[in-house]
Amino acid sequence: MFILQEAIACPLCHQPLAETPQQCDTCHNYFRNELQKAPSSLMDLTPEAAYKQIEGNAIQTKPLRTELFRFPVISFFYERILPPIWAAGLRNLGGIDVEFAQCTEFFGENPEIVADISCGTGIMARRLALLGKYKQLIAVDYSESMLLQLEQQMKLDGISPSEIIIIRGDVEALPLASDSIDEIYAGAAMHCWPNAEEGIRNIYRVLRSGGKLFATTFLKPFPSIVFRFFSVDELRHILLTAGFNSDCVQVEAHGLYGIIRCIK
Repeated sequence: MFILQEAIACPLCHQPLAETPQQCDTCHNYFRNELQKAPSSLMDLTPEAAYKQIEGNAIQTKPLRTELFRFPVISFFYERILPPIWAAGLRNLGGIDVEFAQCTEFFGENPEIVADISCGTGIMARRLALLGKYKQLIAVDYSESMLLQLEQQMKLDGISPSEIIIIRGDVEALPLASDSIDEIYAGAAMHCWPNAEEGIRNIYRVLRSGGKLFATTFLKPFPSIVFRFFSVDELRHILLTAGFNSDCVQVEAHGLYGIIRCIK
């Protein structure tokens, strides 16, 4: 499968399988072995999982705003409680359905490989799969429990495992090859990342030339106590510092919700 050979990359050296030696001295074949799980089950391509197997090292946990979503109770109720609240105006008036329309309009008709970064339970990834217009979808999240919910929902929606490649991954060490992805969606995610700047730099790295990023997040004056919230100017600065050209960056505020559209 092309996507496994060329687009998914080792979490340690960031090289795809096609460029990884048969006996890898960096990950000790952890990456190659994890790829064998696809598409029947999710792959864990976080650096911590690789190092744990190689060296037995325990990796320090992420900030609460990231670790919170690993609790099974959060992932169980995530899609069962939040959508009506989003639709009432917290996440656009109309919620995820409006965001889906905005996202697909921005992506256009031509993308082949689309990644949903910080996909959660796959609310958007599943909608994109059911649309049936993309060659391959990749869903990445740091939370194992969120990804298990995604697998369950795919079965309920009649989406086969081959339609969405599921990866446990860290946005700060995104397990995708450079210049490999046509379009990226990161919905209501940046405020949860440990380091938004590093996350956006990684997204810029993996996008192909002409590739698009559609992202959303919450804005100030929400106080940055657990989550980190942004101003429009802060978001623009993060995007420009990552490498996006100012002429190809659009950041809009819709109340306390920010919408980002970028082209590499």
